[in-house]
Amino acid sequence: MIVRLSGCYMIGRYSNIMVYRDIFRSSDFARIIAGGLFIPLGFMMYFLNFNFFIGSIMDGHGKEYILNGFLAISVFINGFPIIKEALKGVLKRRVNVDELVSIAIAACLANGSFFEAAIISFIMVLGSFVEEGVSSRARGAIESLMEMNPDSAAVLEENGAEKIKGIDEIKIGEIVIIRAGDIIPVDGVITDGACAVDEALLTGESMPQYKGPGDPVSAGTVNLDGYLRVMVGQRGADSTIGKIKSLIESAENSRVRGTRIVDRYAGYFTPLIVTVAAVTWMVSGDADRAIAVLVVGCPCSFLLSGPVPAVAAIGRAAKSGIIVKGGEYLEKLAAVKTAAFDKTGTITSGKPRILKIEPENGYSSDFIIRIASSVETGSTHPIAGAVLSMARGMDVAVEEASDVAVLPGKGVRGSLNGNVVEVVAGRNILYPGMTCVDVIFNGGHAGYIFLEDEVRESARKMVESMKSLGIRHMSLLSGDNEGAVQKAAEKSGIGEYSGGLLPHEKMEAVEKMSGILYVGDGINDAPSLRAADIGIAMGAAGAQVALETADVVLMNNNLMLIPFLVRLSRKMVSVIRINLVLSLVINIIAVVLSTMGLLSPVAGALVHNMGSVLVVAISASVALSLKIEEDA
Repeated sequence: MIVRLSGCYMIGRYSNIMVYRDIFRSSDFARIIAGGLFIPLGFMMYFLNFNFFIGSIMDGHGKEYILNGFLAISVFINGFPIIKEALKGVLKRRVNVDELVSIAIAACLANGSFFEAAIISFIMVLGSFVEEGVSSRARGAIESLMEMNPDSAAVLEENGAEKIKGIDEIKIGEIVIIRAGDIIPVDGVITDGACAVDEALLTGESMPQYKGPGDPVSAGTVNLDGYLRVMVGQRGADSTIGKIKSLIESAENSRVRGTRIVDRYAGYFTPLIVTVAAVTWMVSGDADRAIAVLVVGCPCSFLLSGPVPAVAAIGRAAKSGIIVKGGEYLEKLAAVKTAAFDKTGTITSGKPRILKIEPENGYSSDFIIRIASSVETGSTHPIAGAVLSMARGMDVAVEEASDVAVLPGKGVRGSLNGNVVEVVAGRNILYPGMTCVDVIFNGGHAGYIFLEDEVRESARKMVESMKSLGIRHMSLLSGDNEGAVQKAAEKSGIGEYSGGLLPHEKMEAVEKMSGILYVGDGINDAPSLRAADIGIAMGAAGAQVALETADVVLMNNNLMLIPFLVRLSRKMVSVIRINLVLSLVINIIAVVLSTMGLLSPVAGALVHNMGSVLVVAISASVALSLKIEEDA
C-alpha cells in the first residue's frame, strides 16, 4: 500500500516509490508466499495422518498439534511484522491501525483459532502487494524518469584521450563525449558536433529537436544520430533531471487534503474500533464477531483515498512533461477561477524579431546594434537573442561590455570602452503594437529598436478551453508597452491586459486577485509566481529557475497543457471525494455486518482488501482517462 501513517506497517510498508521496482520479485513477496504455503502444508499433514511418525508422545492429538504448529509458523512469518510495528507504535505512544489487526491475530490465537489467525495474516499482507500491482501503471512515467540517467560518461582529457568517469566525479567545465544512441548524462552546452535530440522524457515532446554548437542540452535526453562534445554545466543532483527527480520524490511524500483529514482522525480509529469489538464480544459472547470487527475496522482503504489519486495524477502529468511539486498544488489548481499570464515567452513564442531600427542624433543602425549587442551578450532575455541575431545577420563585430548590470523590469546597462550603454524598455509612439527598446549612449538617446513577438498559435485555443472550464476572468500582465500587450491580448482572446509593469507591480496585481493561477516564464516572473495561489512556469527556456520558483513546470512550453492540468486536477479531487465516501461506507457496513455475525474474520479480511483494491483501481482512472485536447 502507499501511505505511511504513524509507523503503520500494512498501510505504508511500500511508501517509498523506489521500492516499487521489481516488487513481486522481492524477498518480502517470497516470504509472504512461503508463509502462506504453510497453511495448505499443515492441512496436508493433517489429512495424510502423519501421526505415526511421533508415536504416542502427543497422546493421540498429534494431527492437531502438527496442523496448529504449521499454522503458527505461518502466523509468525506473516503476522509478526504487523505485530512488531504495532508494538513499536505503542512504545513510542503513537496510535496506528496495525494495532487493530495485531489484536485480531492475538485474539484468534488466544481463542485457539490458528487457522483464522494464519489466513488473516496472509490476506492482509498479500493485499498490499495486490494493491501495488493494480496501481503500478499510474507510476510508470515516474519510474522511467527515476531510472533514465546513466551513472558514468566519457570525459575528454587534455591529451585527447577519453576517460570514463562517474557522474559525480565529472567537474563543471569538462568536455563530455556523447555518441549516437547515448543518453546525454549532464546538462551543458554543445561545443562541437550536431544531432537530433529526443527530449520526450523531460518534455513529453515526441518530435526530436535539432541541436548544434552553442545549444544547451539536458541530462536524460537522447542523442539520436550525431557525435557531440558537450561542456558540462551541471551534473547529477544539480542537473535538470536531478532536480526533477528530487521534486517528484518530494511530491510523492506531499499530502493532499484527504490525507490530512485521515491524519486528523487517525488517533480515534483504533480506540473506537477496539471499543466496538469489546462491546460486541460482551453483548454476543462470540469472540469471532469481535475479531471480525477488528479486521474490517482497519481503515486501509480510507487511508489510500487521497495519496493514490495524487500519485496517479503526478505520474500522468510527468508523462506529458509537466512537473508538479505536490498533490496539494493540484488540489489548489482544481479550485481556481482566475488566471493571469505573462506575455513574452508565455502567450508569445519568446522569440521576437527586430522589424525596424530608428537611429537618432546622427548615429547609424550598425552603431545601435553594435553597442546594444555588447551589453546583451550573455543575457538569456528574448530581446537579447533578437539583438544578437540581428548583429550576426548584419555582420557586426560584437564586443562584450564590462560591468553589465540588469535593471529589473527595464533592461540592461554596461560599459563599452569607457562609454555607458543602456538598452531599456521604451515608450512606443511610432509603431503601435510593436515592442520598443531605447538604446542610450553616455546618457544621450542613440535610437530605437522595434520588435515583434508572435503570439503562439495555441494561445487562443488555450484561452477558449480555459473559459469552457469556467475560468472566465483572465488577464495579460507584461512589462512591455501598452500597444504590444493590447495586440497580444486581442490575438489570444484574453479580455483584460496591463502593460508597462515592473516585476513588483505585476506581483501586486496578482496579490489583488483571489484563487488565481499565474503562468510565467520562471525567470523575471518569480515574484508573481510565488504570490499566486498556483504558479505555473513555462520551463523549457529557464528550467533551472522555474524548478525552484513555481509550483508546476511545463517542460515543453505547450500552452494546451494548462487546461489539461486543470482537468486533471479536478479529476483527482473528484476521485479523492469518491474514494473517501466509498471507503467510509464499506468500513461502516462491514463493521455492522461483523457485529451481527454475518462476516467471519476470514471473510472480513477479504472484504477489507477488496475495498482497498477498489480504491486503488478507481484512483488509477486519474492517470488513464484524460488526454491533452490537441491529441484527443
